[in-house]
Amino acid sequence: MDLRKPKIFDDFEIDNQVGVVHYLSHQKSVETITQKTKNPHLDIITSGPVPPNPAELMLSETMSEFFTEVKQKYDYIVIDSAPMGLVTDTFNLLKFTDATLYLSRQNYTKRGMLSLINENYRKGVVPHLSLVFNYVRQSKTLNYDYSYGYGYGYGYGKSYGQGYHETQTKSFWQRFKARFSSRKS
Repeated sequence: MDLRKPKIFDDFEIDNQVGVVHYLSHQKSVETITQKTKNPHLDIITSGPVPPNPAELMLSETMSEFFTEVKQKYDYIVIDSAPMGLVTDTFNLLKFTDATLYLSRQNYTKRGMLSLINENYRKGVVPHLSLVFNYVRQSKTLNYDYSYGYGYGYGYGKSYGQGYHETQTKSFWQRFKARFSSRKS
């Protein structure tokens, strides 16, 4: 659901030729945009080509129809979205979620972004919020059992999206895929 800067399809070795954009613009069905992965228990619907009107598509009634249809088909739906706080798209998706995971990376995520998320949580805008603090590296300079530091990417002070999904050894989605594929049927 990151209709502005889709990336995760690479992590699953699938393409982004068709996706949710085609469903939202009444061009394709859920069946035709759903892609099988190498894991028999995991299907993916990519974003598809970047549309000229992502916010308009996200606010359409067709988005509600999309989630109604996929909720009937799947037990669990994981939505990858644009970084929360940079664009309103992600906030528009909250009405379709049961839980929200905010991924934060040590020495990458800006402290101001956490403040924004915390404020929206307190106001009830982001219900059922959990924070995942990943890519944690213990500092060798401190004699404590923990280290402290913030740094945010997600385009803060840059153009949208520049910096997020940096090349790493393994992305969140690669780790997710590995964890998911180790499940027994």
